[in-house]
Amino acid sequence: MPARLTPLKRSPKGRKTGKARPEADPRRRLALVIDLLEQHLGVPVWDGPKDPLEILVLTILSQNTTDPNALRAYRALAAALPAEGPVSRDARALPVAADGTVDKVKLRLSDAAKAVEPPAWERVAALTRTELAAIIRPAGLPDAKAGAILALLAWLRETTGSYSLAKALQQLGTARGVEALGAIKGIGAKTIAVTMIEALGADLCPVDTHVHRIINRLGITDTGSNRDRTYTLLRDLVPPGKGFSLHHNLLTLGRTVCTAKSPRCGACVLRALCPSAEAGFG
Repeated sequence: MPARLTPLKRSPKGRKTGKARPEADPRRRLALVIDLLEQHLGVPVWDGPKDPLEILVLTILSQNTTDPNALRAYRALAAALPAEGPVSRDARALPVAADGTVDKVKLRLSDAAKAVEPPAWERVAALTRTELAAIIRPAGLPDAKAGAILALLAWLRETTGSYSLAKALQQLGTARGVEALGAIKGIGAKTIAVTMIEALGADLCPVDTHVHRIINRLGITDTGSNRDRTYTLLRDLVPPGKGFSLHHNLLTLGRTVCTAKSPRCGACVLRALCPSAEAGFG
């Protein structure tokens, strides 16, 4: 979802945030990172509940691809198997770039939960894996993602007698529900965490490719390619109430400045805190 920006938090008069020294303690360094990001990018704020099943399916589709590709796949699914009866959605919820296309920087997949009418989940559940894979092919890895979605829907039907993840979480409790979701192949910690913060406002910082890359470049964690390990370590370091803000601001930074290839370290507001920049990286 696009960052909902409150007025920027400014530093007290006389504080020189642009010349922060590298901080050895990871907890303190992360606190400084959050502060600098909020000063320069604003404070993203959760904008309320959304359907957790829609968010979860969107997040499954987003695995190992771009958000625009995942959005195309979700739209294709909704168009192929539309729900009966209108669902109140606002197409203007999708951020638009100057050229009229979806803004790739500001886009958050939870936007689709507000902008796109969902598919008829009972009709999706009736598809074969091959049929579903053909529809969601724009998201990439269609067979694996189709398997995860169908397994999810089958679990919901078995657990609640319906296709409501909200009902399942209420019935089982959040902890047991999250554990059950994690047992479904293709639904990992990041996918669940994104669902929980976007749909339910949980105070978490999901670790996608951008968050993982930046947190490791900053030296806050050193986990190689293990995103789940980064998530576990980061969860204990993020100050209460800052998970949503950190996640969304790191997404923006990762898409615009701290990119995977040729990061623009000279333009980064976190340069003074980043060992990778000090070493001349990028």
